[in-house]
Amino acid sequence: DILLAASHATLTAAATHIARMTAYRACLLLAAAATALRMPRAPVRRPTALRARTAEGMAPGWRATTTETGAYELMSAGPNYFVDRVTVTIPRTAESPGLGVLLEQFGTLEGGGGLTLVAGLVDGGNAALAGCDLLPGDVVVSAGGAATECLDYDGTVDALVGLPPAPAPAELVVKRLVKVPLVTCKVMFPPEDKRPDEVMRLRRGNQLRAELLKNRIEMPFCGEDMQCCKNCVVLVRKGMALLKPQDVGERQMLKKEPYWRLTCRANIRWDLDEDAELVIRVRPDLTNIMAKKDPFAKYGMQ
Repeated sequence: DILLAASHATLTAAATHIARMTAYRACLLLAAAATALRMPRAPVRRPTALRARTAEGMAPGWRATTTETGAYELMSAGPNYFVDRVTVTIPRTAESPGLGVLLEQFGTLEGGGGLTLVAGLVDGGNAALAGCDLLPGDVVVSAGGAATECLDYDGTVDALVGLPPAPAPAELVVKRLVKVPLVTCKVMFPPEDKRPDEVMRLRRGNQLRAELLKNRIEMPFCGEDMQCCKNCVVLVRKGMALLKPQDVGERQMLKKEPYWRLTCRANIRWDLDEDAELVIRVRPDLTNIMAKKDPFAKYGMQ
């Protein structure tokens, strides 16, 4: 009786375990079936490093011109942007041969063609997964060595379809509009002038004196070069680091006034990479800096 009872208990436990495993596997199969039947996610535009950058917003910044051969070429439509070229490699596999790049056309050109821009990356696509350097507003100008600049949407897609088959990576060259950094320079005047502040827009490499004169702001005579009379100095109230560092001569001439700069030698730095603000005051008091040094003062002699 004891043996029969033990055998019955063992069989009951085994049956319960089998029933649980069967139910668990059924749940797994149902979950897998639900996943397989789920509709794929629609392509979405990935956020980029430039928060407000969109293809629609960048489209007016492009201008199409014709080369000597009559071919269309894209360039910046204004001075606020310059055109950079970027090479992009998108890895692919035989199982996932797509690029994962969204395109959008803005306008057409006479004789065919148009402005086709990168609108974003497909979430989970090869370009997004590889972290490819593609931004909204970029123009694909070469796909695997084939020219695609100024093609319309269909022409650009055809060129991308004609890339070497996966698993070969997709080699693209894009043109990109890059904003030219601007320095907003507020110019202040001596109180006795009773003149309101003025604002100038400066670019990389601009010389302060030349820009002041261009904006009709009078500056005292300056011999410039090695004959500078120190009349062209300004007091820098904000943004000293935006100016090219002083050379030895300027540093020696202005050693009494560390916040002054000679406008004939002060240029906006070339390595500026974002907009910034500079505040200067023209015609500071020169009494201290022009005072002649008494060579016998330190010996207590008159």
